[in-house]
This record gives sequence, structure tokens and C-alpha cells, in this order.
Amino acid sequence: PDQAKRPGSRQGLLNRRPSRKVVPGLPRPITFRRQNSERRERLMPVQPCAAERRAVSVDRRGGDHGARRAMSPPPMNMPSLSAPEVGRSECEDAELTEMERIAEESLPNDDEQRYPDQRTMDQEGEPPPAQATPLAASGVDPIDPEDSCSEVDDGALQVEADAKWILNLSMHFRDKSDREKFFITYAEEPNKWRRVTVSLDYRDAPPESLEADLKGLHFQRDKSFHIYESIRDSLADIQFYDTVTNLKLVTTPDGRLHVHVTEDINEVIPYPPTNSISHLDCRHFKESDVVFDSHISGFVYKVKAGGVTCIKKEIPGPDSVEEFLYEINALRTLGGSKAVINFEGVIVDDQARYVKGLLISYADRGALVDLLYDLRGTNELPWTLRERWARQIIEGLSEIHESGFVQGDFTLSNIVINSKDEAKIIDINRRGCPVGWEPPEMDPLIDSGQRVSIYIGVKSDLYQLGMVLWAIAAQEDEPERQDRTELLQVQTDERFAEIPQYYKDIVAHCLSRDPRNRLQAKELLKLMDD
Repeated sequence: PDQAKRPGSRQGLLNRRPSRKVVPGLPRPITFRRQNSERRERLMPVQPCAAERRAVSVDRRGGDHGARRAMSPPPMNMPSLSAPEVGRSECEDAELTEMERIAEESLPNDDEQRYPDQRTMDQEGEPPPAQATPLAASGVDPIDPEDSCSEVDDGALQVEADAKWILNLSMHFRDKSDREKFFITYAEEPNKWRRVTVSLDYRDAPPESLEADLKGLHFQRDKSFHIYESIRDSLADIQFYDTVTNLKLVTTPDGRLHVHVTEDINEVIPYPPTNSISHLDCRHFKESDVVFDSHISGFVYKVKAGGVTCIKKEIPGPDSVEEFLYEINALRTLGGSKAVINFEGVIVDDQARYVKGLLISYADRGALVDLLYDLRGTNELPWTLRERWARQIIEGLSEIHESGFVQGDFTLSNIVINSKDEAKIIDINRRGCPVGWEPPEMDPLIDSGQRVSIYIGVKSDLYQLGMVLWAIAAQEDEPERQDRTELLQVQTDERFAEIPQYYKDIVAHCLSRDPRNRLQAKELLKLMDD
């Protein structure tokens, strides 16, 4: 009973074993119609709710796999955007332009909707053989690929899915159609990873189909697990592309689940050549020498490289290459920083032609946002410790700014604590900030539908620093949920009665509505030391 009450559990989901026949198809070119409809600008990230974020955080810090997850609550529509992603008005997102609509209607129907493989499958009885690598042992006790899901222990299957089928991102469609796309890392082996996307259309889903089941779930990771559970036994028959493989899952009226395999052209990443970082003196690790340990979040993983536990960061998508290179340059430049995470090197393909990821040090205690949530109300966060973290955070931001860089997404999730209780800043890539972390001067830009990523700079970093410092003092893990007026009441708020006046002054400087009144981080550091 206690297990079922815990947030984010899959407890009730695991007993729903798929009985449908899965029919994997041979790789085929994607139709232009579907390629066009699934372009990134037509997709919108699904923002996990607080309960799901907490459940993922608990899982990440370890514990009994089988005892944490309760079934997804009923589905809810909770669209949320990062400020830099707001590039068009809702009207433009809701419908295609007339020219695009005419162009799309002139194209032939998507051949996958007609289930072209079904006649071949019916005649031959089985799907065509594929030259795919069998499921290999991961960093967990192996399960025989010959064992069907119905024969596998619930807990073992969940552990296997966590190690092999990693949900990086899920996205809805901006046109509000009832479709969804999942971005997956499939760890065939601990040192052999494949990028996979899964496309699903919930419109007119047959009863008792996978699509109908997924539509009834709320937590994205529960959906991802159910997808893995449904196609696990057929993964060895799928021929994966070396780039990005798209699996479009379609249940036919006869109840069979067809897996249509194409290359996801929209998501192929133009990895930077190794000569693009030849000016940097850093270690290079081959992909095959980096071993998966566990998933942290997004495209971030805990790995072993050169026998050392590190954090691996991948390029999230084809539009993030410049931000990725920005981060590598920033981390290498800040190599001697006391309060910025250590840069361990880059990951290259086995032929050493392309840069595939970067490695940073592993901070044992995890993200500050999780510590504030987990330890709130305990005596494990004394003011002396929080004050030390605050100073280190200001020092780190000062080092970033004085070196000519901008953090760009300065939230509690991008500050980590190591085993020495030292705060370190991570994620220096100017990508932008989640909703609620934007400085007030960006409000009119967002309201008018402008892209605000080009406005990210030192002053936006300083405003977010104020929110971070406010959260540390108040021991609140979600300052973005506070009204801005409440944040500005730091001088009179009873929660800050025991907080020194100098600290409240620093917070007030950072949260000033006028960016010209926000002092530089190095000036704030002087106030801290004085």
C-alpha cells in the first residue's frame, strides 16, 4: 500500500502486459509529408510536472527500483515553454500557413498510414529478417532476449528498461493534434548507444491498442516504459540507422502493432569535426571507451571514462551544436575555477573525426534544487552551509562573466554540490531559461512572441542569481513559482528574519526591475566578503 502512494510509480503499469503481435518493418525512406510535419519548429517540449520531476530525482539518487512508482494519474494538458522557444504567436502555432497547407495537401498520403508491410507479413507469416545486433548485456543483470515480457520479472524488466531505454525528451505538436514524439537513447550495450525517436498518433486509436494505453497515462516516463515493454521482444529484429532511427508505431485494426523504421532526417546532428576544438588542450575519449552507468536528465548521463566516474553531456539536437561548442570553450577557459565544474575532456567517435559529447566531473550530492527539496525542514541545511554555497555561487558566476561568457540558464538545477559540500556551476551554454526564471525586462518580448534567446546576457544571469540566492535563504526549491512581488519583499519577509542584512541587500540588488541597478557579480562578491 505504501508503495502505491509514492509519486511517479509504475506499480500498476507493469502488470499490463502487451499481448498484441509486433510487426517490425524494414527500413524505408521517410515520406516528405511526415518529415515536414515533424520538423522541430512544429514540436513543443512536454514539461514534466513537479510530481514527475521529484520521482525522477528520487530514482536518480538510488534505492529500491520496484518500490517507488505508482501508476500515472489521469492525463492532463500542461503545456509550458521555455522563454527562448516562444518564437511565434499561438495562432501561427495552431495552424499552418495557407501555402504550407496547400503544399501538404498536394502530397500523397503518408504510406505508413496504409500499412504497406501488412500484406507482405501476412503472406510470409513473419517479418523479414534483419541484420541487427542482438540485445547485449548492460550494466545490470542480463535478461535473456528470448524471454518475452510476460516471462520477465516486473522488477527486472524495470531495471532493464532504466538501463537500456532512456527517455531524453518528449514533445507535443504545436498544431494541437493528438500526436506525440519521444526522443530515446537505446543503450544496446553499455558502450554502444543509439539515438531513437518514436512517433505516435493517438487519433482514432483502436481500443486496447498501445496508442489507447498511452493516451491514458500522464507521466512521460511511464509512456516510454510502456513503449519499451511493447516492442522489447522485437528490438533485435529492427535495423537501426547509424544516425537517428525513427520508429513509427501504428496499431492496425486487426490488433497488430506495426513498427515502421525510417531515418529521422530532422534529428540528424551535424557533429562538429575534431579540428573545431584543435585550439583546446583537452583529453579525448573514444565513444566505445565510455561506459553507461545511469541517466541523470535530458541528454546527460553518469558514465565511466578512463576508470573515472564522470558526467557525459550530449548534443540535444541539430540546432544545439553552437551552444555545445560554446560550453566546451567556456569550460576549458574556466579550467582553474574554484566554483565552476571541472572539465574532464571530450568524447569523439572511434575514428576521432567528430566531437560527440563532453565530460565534466561528477558531483556526488547532486543538484541544489533536489537538496533544497529533500532537506527542507531538517537541520541538515544550517545557515553557515547555505551562506558558504551562496558565496561560492556568486564567485563562480563572477568567474564566468569575467572570462567573457554567460551562463544563460542560471537555475537551481544548474548548480551541483560535491562530496566536499562545495557548490559548482554547470551548463554554461546560453540556451535560455525555463518559464518563471525570466527577468522582468523580457516580459514584453515574450508577450509579443519574440525569440528572447539573443537577449540572454549578464543582466539576465544576475536576475536569476537573485532568485537562486532568495531560494537558498528561504529554503525553497521552486522560486519560479513565487510572485515577483513576493521575491522583492526580501527585506520584510518573516522567512528572512535570521538572514544577515548584507545578504538581503545582495538579493535586492539582483532582483531589481531595472537591469542597470543589478551590480556585477564581482561587486556582489566584495559585498559578501565585506
